[in-house]
Amino acid sequence: MEDLIFIAIVAALAGLIKGIGGFGSSLVTIPLLMYVLEIEDIVIMMITFNVLLNTMLLFENKGFKKENIKNNSVLLILGIFGTAIGVMLLSILSGEIIATIAATLILVAAIMQSYKLLVINPVHLKDSKLFQGIVGVISGMGNGIASIDGPPVIFYLVSTGAEKMRFKNTLAPHFLIMGIAGVILHFAAGNYTFDILKYTLYMAFFSAIGLIFGMLISRKLNEKNFQIAVVIILIGLATKMLFF
Repeated sequence: MEDLIFIAIVAALAGLIKGIGGFGSSLVTIPLLMYVLEIEDIVIMMITFNVLLNTMLLFENKGFKKENIKNNSVLLILGIFGTAIGVMLLSILSGEIIATIAATLILVAAIMQSYKLLVINPVHLKDSKLFQGIVGVISGMGNGIASIDGPPVIFYLVSTGAEKMRFKNTLAPHFLIMGIAGVILHFAAGNYTFDILKYTLYMAFFSAIGLIFGMLISRKLNEKNFQIAVVIILIGLATKMLFF
């Protein structure tokens, strides 16, 4: 019973953070759920119920437009390819290696978010199909292995000087399509079990509630202060996963 209460709280927190900042559900959830569940199962669960969260965010931000898909077609196509590679690796790698990869990606996300907030010596790279393709493969692999596909895409958007609306309109469809690809590939690989589906539905309910509150809060909250707090939390969680 205590585990179910803990999982519900973590799910609601994941939805709340994603609703406020548009990212971070897997980054925060994976380290916390490792106390009660196997990381391989957590990755599959996160990929699955993030499809629901990202669909809700797209309706909120009205970000699913044909031009957004067209402008990032290479990023998305090679992201699906990278996800397939990541799903295969998930079934091969040990739990310790997956946890280390997840912790590293969380730390990278925290660094990238700090970089975005501080804008110290910004890197300016040209937006190109080659750059999109490289980012897509790396992002997809992170999605398949650890349900963390955001850091490479955030780097791509920050380094190419993407404006706020393009930032949101790229991330939301990308996360959704990568999530759908992950679900299909995991089903094809036979990675879903009854327990995974049960916990996923349970978490989806509470995360959806958290997301709704997060979206309401985001309309009034100072987003910069929130993101600073998230960066501190992510660094703490990643450090704990790597060294403790």
